[in-house]
Amino acid sequence: MDKHGIAVFDVCGTITQTNNTSDFIAFVLKRDKASKYVLLFLIRALARLLGMLRLGSRSFHHALRARQIALLKGYPSTRLREMAERYVDWLDAQDLWNHKLLEALEQERQRGRRVLLVSAALDPPIRQIARRLGIESFRCSELEMTDERCTGKLKTDLLGHKESVLEKLSAQADLQESSVYSDNEEDVPFMEHFGTRTIVVNGIESAPTGETMNASLRHLADVHGERICKDVHAVNERNVRWAYVPFLYYSLSRFHSVGLLTVLLREIIPFTVAGFLATRRDTLALVLMPLSFLMFYAIYEIGGLVNDLAVKREPSALSLQRIAPQVDIHVVPFVTIRLALVALVWTLASREGYPMSLYLAALAFCLAVYFLHTLILGRARMLTFLLLKICRASIPVLILAPRLGPGTLVGLCVTFTALDAPWRLYAYSHRRGLMQGTLARWVRCAPGMILTALGVVIYLLSGSWLVLVIASYYAILDGATVAWMKG
Repeated sequence: MDKHGIAVFDVCGTITQTNNTSDFIAFVLKRDKASKYVLLFLIRALARLLGMLRLGSRSFHHALRARQIALLKGYPSTRLREMAERYVDWLDAQDLWNHKLLEALEQERQRGRRVLLVSAALDPPIRQIARRLGIESFRCSELEMTDERCTGKLKTDLLGHKESVLEKLSAQADLQESSVYSDNEEDVPFMEHFGTRTIVVNGIESAPTGETMNASLRHLADVHGERICKDVHAVNERNVRWAYVPFLYYSLSRFHSVGLLTVLLREIIPFTVAGFLATRRDTLALVLMPLSFLMFYAIYEIGGLVNDLAVKREPSALSLQRIAPQVDIHVVPFVTIRLALVALVWTLASREGYPMSLYLAALAFCLAVYFLHTLILGRARMLTFLLLKICRASIPVLILAPRLGPGTLVGLCVTFTALDAPWRLYAYSHRRGLMQGTLARWVRCAPGMILTALGVVIYLLSGSWLVLVIASYYAILDGATVAWMKG
């Protein structure tokens, strides 16, 4: 028996900042099968939506995972091994490792403990990750193969069943002299068999609490950011043709499934409803506001593309390469399509006698700010980032300027900016290393709570309940979001 024991590490969210089942499948399908990637996108969006709403049993979410794995059916084992090597190269290139855990791994080796990986993720990426880290032993879920082709099923599944490897581990070492690391609270029953147990706490999440978390567990906090970096190489050879469609470039490069839901719930729906109420229930507002968002993001995407093309000017620690190296986006047609959309709407509005001069001037200002944001580096970017968030919260509303009084228009712009910009600025400063420590959840909730209280005062003094309705909606939405992140 090894008197020094062993050191067992989970992988997804612990060693890496990725989910090495879902993200590996996405990596493969993006490059090989666009039609299946669309289906994967829908499955992942459904899973994330149900997770945010706290719906669906654990078995149902496991079934969605099985549907993702089924998309690999027919893949040759050689191709999966090849893609796994490229996947780990991608992890290296984009620095998607959790360095505090890599340090802990090296410290365990120096103590004389043999390191093992135990993960519910698929064997092709886990095998390559183990090889890259110089780890000889690992346990993971295994894809079923028939005639060297994947059947789309699992031969062995460790999801929720990591205890099944305990017998083999205990035969190799004294588990009470061993250590284990994981970010998954579901692993706690497995971890209870080890002498030293470390729960990894990521991003804005706090240390897990509850009856399953006993006092003997250690916590290794703030390993990586609020969300794993799905933006890296999000625009690639498989989807680049869709990037020319207005709004889809941001959908591919930044929003993804959860981001699209966020834009819908935090921007399009509340802005549209607020515009409808502020214009005394003018049904035209229900058409103008969604159209305004389409035009706004069409112009905003031009600035985003320029920023993404210039990303190599930034230090590597801060840069985020959303466009894959082998992909070329032709700027002229990209810009022309978006300007044509804005010109078409402007022409139609002018024929109907609807003035849009203020709105168009604001769009031009926003684009200029985005260009400036791309040109400057360092702390000065905080100012341009804040200006961009103000534009994002204000400009869509300006399309209603001919139908709103100046006071109401300014009030809506200030309210939406105050509800959204502080958290985005706070999170951005963390991502750029200007602030240290764990992201505090109360920063997300505070604006909604403060403005809800202010809305009550405004209602009591003037009888206007618009601010109260808007702020209450965001307070509830932010509270639900934080509860989801905590869980």
